[in-house]
Amino acid sequence: MNDIGNLVLSGDLQICIASSMEKATDHVENHDRPLFIAAENYPSANNVVDKNFLECASRKNLRILIEYPAQVHGLEFGKLNRVQHERTVVTSGFFGDKLPEQTILVQHNCWFNQVATPVRPHLALAHVAGYRNAVFGIPEIRHPLLFQHPEYQNVMILTTLFSNLISARFAPKVDWQILMQALLTWLNNDNKVECSWESCVRPMFSRDEAIPDDSEQLAFRHNAGWFHRNIFFEHAGSIGVFEGFISGIDYAGHQSPRPKTRGDCTGESVMVTALDWAVNRNPASLEVTDRVMNTLFKGPELPDNNPRSQTYGCLKFYEYLPAYYGDDNCRAAISCILASELTGNYGHAESIIRCLLSILRTTGTQGFRRGRLDNPKSFMDGKTWKDYHDEEYVEYRPHYQASIWAAFLQAHVLTGHMEFLDKAKNAIRMTMERFPNLVWTNGITQEYARLLLPLAFLVQVEDTAEHRNWLKTVTVKLLEQMQPCGAIRDVMGDPAYGKYPAPQYNEEYGSTEASLIQENGDPACDLVYTVNYAFIGLHEASIATNDCIYIEAENRLAAFLCRIQVNSASHQYLDGCWMRGFDDELWEFFGSSADNGWGAWCVESGWTNTWIAATFGLRQLKRSLLCRKNSEYYRRIFPGILSEMQIVHKTGGREANAVTVAPGAE
Repeated sequence: MNDIGNLVLSGDLQICIASSMEKATDHVENHDRPLFIAAENYPSANNVVDKNFLECASRKNLRILIEYPAQVHGLEFGKLNRVQHERTVVTSGFFGDKLPEQTILVQHNCWFNQVATPVRPHLALAHVAGYRNAVFGIPEIRHPLLFQHPEYQNVMILTTLFSNLISARFAPKVDWQILMQALLTWLNNDNKVECSWESCVRPMFSRDEAIPDDSEQLAFRHNAGWFHRNIFFEHAGSIGVFEGFISGIDYAGHQSPRPKTRGDCTGESVMVTALDWAVNRNPASLEVTDRVMNTLFKGPELPDNNPRSQTYGCLKFYEYLPAYYGDDNCRAAISCILASELTGNYGHAESIIRCLLSILRTTGTQGFRRGRLDNPKSFMDGKTWKDYHDEEYVEYRPHYQASIWAAFLQAHVLTGHMEFLDKAKNAIRMTMERFPNLVWTNGITQEYARLLLPLAFLVQVEDTAEHRNWLKTVTVKLLEQMQPCGAIRDVMGDPAYGKYPAPQYNEEYGSTEASLIQENGDPACDLVYTVNYAFIGLHEASIATNDCIYIEAENRLAAFLCRIQVNSASHQYLDGCWMRGFDDELWEFFGSSADNGWGAWCVESGWTNTWIAATFGLRQLKRSLLCRKNSEYYRRIFPGILSEMQIVHKTGGREANAVTVAPGAE
């Protein structure tokens, strides 16, 4: 039985359901109840509706809903198509005031049959921008989805499949319930129909539901298990880390994995396994931690291990792609330092320090680094790492800079090397002098959230009134967006400083990276760019200061994240993870999925899940992310690595060019 069939049965309606035209014809000839003709074998279209059937239904004034037919008398269909960037839009007043014209609904990657005959649709597919409303109107190019037959008004045609709306995860749920109630009410001879269902991928707890006292322990254990089941993979004797799952949801409700490995996601993942060992004494996690770091630093895919290379010691963005982001490398390094301390395994310490020095030597005199360096593209015409080390580059953009400063402060604690400290302090000072007018990537909230970690580390390294004031200033600004439920909503900043804002016209939707919101006030929070970094930042601020403003905010955010962890029996590969977009009013995973690479339903193993899970683990241990243990070992090995990294190689070390999609290449 399909989803609409279950709704009909649960509502004890008079509607009959036919799964073939043979059964439908028999019903029309011998019965007087309204009929839903369900499509079978979707996305193939099979049912052919002839004139005799339509005439018979018309004579008896039977209301008929025909789903995804191949042919219908009186209508000309084109070819079957799959949705690209189009979304479902309300185009008439059929659904009433609760679902007015220009309302946007999401069917994900559905298939539809093009209609060449002029019709007056109630729903259409169109390439529109907006959160839940088509803010720039509905373009002329639109594909009818739901309409009454021009010659037989008792017959409603669907050019796509609705009978899988629950299993295919149509969103948002509340609007689809309104839509289905109106549609089934019409089909039920205008006798009112109520519809409700439970989503197959949903938050762990409702907004107001009491959560268990051990909800944080359960959330952490659940997510650690998710990593083992779905993210780590064996290959040729080594272990790799999937990036996660794409945002695109296919016509059956499934999300495909992102199978490529990334330096940042791989490095960040060891926080979760090391903490699972420290908290739960899971020996499988202990083993995986070392094997993943071995892949990260010694495998052929991710590290640049050529001593003559200008990016020696760095980690690639994607496997074999020589694009080197400073923030990604530094988050991986911080994670591996924590994993080393928790497991007592310092076998990768030299590689970690070399990675940090590789970033340090390509960071300019003011403490800012270019967001991304490509090898060889960034080192043409005799350019070396020293050219970047000596330049006075400045970019007030925590998205790219904040993780570098946090890693430099961590590196200073372990090695005592003053350049780490001096560059971090200077860049933070310059940024705070500019605050809050910062360059922002997908939203300004994420820039504030990312600043928290280096500021909290700075208080732990040098506890001064000024450093505490900086931390509080940023926190207060960020918490302006915290909701009573604990969500931190995304907002966009001054357009003059924005890199990837919301689409500015319909055609821009889905064409580049973008915000999860269309306008400030849209109730979405971002777990790839904002909430995850706010969580670890607030935790470190609580540890550094023991101030109630940070403790209370951290606790509220922790409870919120426990509530919105994914719960799904039918999509086990998602069960226990966190997705990118969450709407705290709808209380479901949702957002304007305008981003062409990492949309609202994407799942990032690094960035999102590692930092959220790691913060839960650190809370259970009641400890800081900042590591101090075994600094004498780091200081002993540091001079030799530093000497090696100070050599300027003028030639050689060039990697092969690679072409692939990488973010932030504006």
